Amino acid sequence: ISSSITMSSPKHVALLLAGCGVYDGSECTEAVSLMLHLERHGCTFDAFAPDKDQVHTVDHTAGSAAEEPKRNVMVESARIVRGNIQDVKKFDIKKYDAVVAPGGFGAMKNWCTYAIDGVEKYEIDADVKKMLSDCLDAKKVLGLTCIAPMLLPKVRSGLKFTLGKTTGDNFPYVGTATDAISLGANHVECDNKDIVVDEENKIVTCPAFMQDDTYYAVFMNIGQLVDK
Repeated sequence: ISSSITMSSPKHVALLLAGCGVYDGSECTEAVSLMLHLERHGCTFDAFAPDKDQVHTVDHTAGSAAEEPKRNVMVESARIVRGNIQDVKKFDIKKYDAVVAPGGFGAMKNWCTYAIDGVEKYEIDADVKKMLSDCLDAKKVLGLTCIAPMLLPKVRSGLKFTLGKTTGDNFPYVGTATDAISLGANHVECDNKDIVVDEENKIVTCPAFMQDDTYYAVFMNIGQLVDK
């Protein structure tokens, strides 16, 4: 990634988080990669998360989920940003140039119910939906990695984005891309050497860990997204 890329002025960005940990929150590598690449460009950012209980807590050593004890999405998200977190209800689009969000199963459990209810019945958290809708309506930039673009069909129909590919042994979540297409999304096949841009709506997406690959490959892919 070139260190010579510059912008006309530093941008102020909102980072949306869904907890801490790939199986019940935000994917940590993706979240930190967004933060590092934003700072590489001289951007500042504020972090937001819903102030509500997680759907469940997953033991990441065993893969088992438990509903008790309850954990709070915002409190868990604060782990990633050294405590500097705000309730997503306080988000004001007028203060920001862009909104970015990492993937992780928590994105589909705590921002919406796709991982619980499936493609036909899932709903998006009202405050998260308002954040994304406000961003699109204001023609600000929206950057989503990994599975996070699956929020978009519940915000506006026909948006262009990627969730990786619909076939391939190194794409373990091909069903998600197929589900997005079934909802009318303009899904573009893409691996994590590239990004997909919806120029009209100022949306940038990348597969990241929708492809089975290394941490460094994901870091570089997210760098492409932030560069754009």
